[in-house]
Amino acid sequence: MGIYAVPSVFFLLLQVSLSSGQTVYKVTTILEEPFVIQKQGGSAQFDGFIPDLLKKIEPLLNVTFDMKHVADFKYGSKRQDGNWTGLIGELVKGTADIAAASLTVTAERAKAIDLSHPFMESGLSIVLKRPNTRGWHALKGFVTFLEPFAPGVWITLLVACLIVPVLYGVVIHFDPMEDEADPSMLRNIARAVPVIFYRFCLQGSLAPANTTSRASRVLIAFWSLFLVILYVTWATSYAVYMLRGERQTPSNPIHSFEGLASQSGIKFGTVNGGATYRYFTEAKDEVDKKIGKHLKDNPDQMTSSSEDGIKRVRDSGGGYAFIMEEIPARLTVGKLPCDLMLVHHSSIRKTYSFGCTANTTICRNLDVAIIQLKTDGEIQELIDKWLKPTGDCDTDFYDDYLAYMKSFNMEKDASGFLFQSDALTMEKVGSMFILLAVGIAVSIALLVFDVCTERRVQKTVNRRGGTDKQPFEAITDDMQ
Repeated sequence: MGIYAVPSVFFLLLQVSLSSGQTVYKVTTILEEPFVIQKQGGSAQFDGFIPDLLKKIEPLLNVTFDMKHVADFKYGSKRQDGNWTGLIGELVKGTADIAAASLTVTAERAKAIDLSHPFMESGLSIVLKRPNTRGWHALKGFVTFLEPFAPGVWITLLVACLIVPVLYGVVIHFDPMEDEADPSMLRNIARAVPVIFYRFCLQGSLAPANTTSRASRVLIAFWSLFLVILYVTWATSYAVYMLRGERQTPSNPIHSFEGLASQSGIKFGTVNGGATYRYFTEAKDEVDKKIGKHLKDNPDQMTSSSEDGIKRVRDSGGGYAFIMEEIPARLTVGKLPCDLMLVHHSSIRKTYSFGCTANTTICRNLDVAIIQLKTDGEIQELIDKWLKPTGDCDTDFYDDYLAYMKSFNMEKDASGFLFQSDALTMEKVGSMFILLAVGIAVSIALLVFDVCTERRVQKTVNRRGGTDKQPFEAITDDMQ
């Protein structure tokens, strides 16, 4: 530790290897997969995105990097006494020349140290426990045929299926124009059930309406027309539902940072004192400010590291959400057992840079190397190697939720008024029930008309033993 205590200006002059002529920089880092990974077999050996990036920079600047892990296992935050902890603290104290990690650029850090040209940018994400797929959710696929209509439509349809057979039985029981009516009303209603049911199955020929009642025939006609419209509407809506079935939103209560800030049922936090914590606690945006207030008021929901936050999400059973930077979040969610999901921040983008001792030329030299590696595409190669999800689990859909909802709403608007929501409500399909109600009203009106005419008297006589023929036919027979 003696060499670390030398002020950085003089320390740089002594960092020359006599054998190679290369400058040796002391690099402080922190373990965080996949940026920095501890190799097996030695405490001073590291692997990951950052070590590979440093290896590519070494020949460009003719330097050597000696990597050590930060003593307090922190990225760095400013304490109340003005001193810095973590990676930033070691740069300020002069015990390291470079801080190489997924170090987020902030204004407060830029005042204390020099920062290099950003080598990567990222966003913020909410890590959530994936909703349980057992129980009812596992059986949901067996009842997808119910999705096209809202519950209110199905309830109204069920009521209609009960009213129409009863009304049909009442009509043929009281209508004097009906020749095949049974003296028992219950039998007439029972007779109506197959007539109505087989038409519901589009098989009316299996139970023809052999009735002489005009009112019952009108009722059957309107019922059949109602069913045709019903089936066409259901089939069209079901086809739309199935076409977008793979893009359905999961049954998750949080789909955005706005939703996270406005709810109270799920606890949430981030790494205590980290860059994400400071961003929200110092934010000006109303939503982010509300999240920051929650973080300040609930210190028990903060964690000491990202690993602790992920573990808490998994152990919470859906009762805890963790806010972290998008790249490590995507990599974590992309790994088995696929029990996590993401919601991303729609606007915030954060950059990662190397930190350097203040008032030196180290970061300026690093700027040249980073820009050259970006131009040559070598940094992108490292991103593809270390930072792309493995593909074992889904990470893209939930990150792009807001963009998906915007595009899907545009598709719904383009498809017309009928399909601008997930399920058709009575406001959109109520016209076919109005049509059925008109048919019922016309049928009842005909029944009342027939009952109030002289035919009712004639039919009563015929049922008590008179002839079944009409009066004109009976007189003709007598003359013959």
